[in-house]
Amino acid sequence: MPRGNRSPLLKPAWWIAYGVVCGLGAAGLVLLLVSPRRGQPVELIPAPTRTATIIPTEVSATSVASPAAAYPININTANAAELEQLPGVGPTLAQSIVAYREANGPFAALEDLQNVPGIGPRTYEAILPFITLGES
Repeated sequence: MPRGNRSPLLKPAWWIAYGVVCGLGAAGLVLLLVSPRRGQPVELIPAPTRTATIIPTEVSATSVASPAAAYPININTANAAELEQLPGVGPTLAQSIVAYREANGPFAALEDLQNVPGIGPRTYEAILPFITLGES
């Protein structure tokens, strides 16, 4: 026999508690499934890095890797494909650099590269070791 006019619906706090319990149960199940079995070594994976660092290396004649970039890259003469080899520079940004250079002439200083839309301080700092203005 029901008392008064109590609603069969639970209060929001109960739904929150129910969600927390279900979430903790799911997390425990995931940990149980991915944890190593007794006697097996724990396999560590390296931490992710924010940006990839490209270190220029010599390429031997026997390696069949993708064509290595010749660093430093001259930003006044490089085409879009060459500029794409810079860290943090994709096809769109490389095309923007070429278009800016065609519209405004060659870059007078490396800092002028920051005038290209899409190149901020972080991108500029990442590509600075890999670019040059010419043979000087």
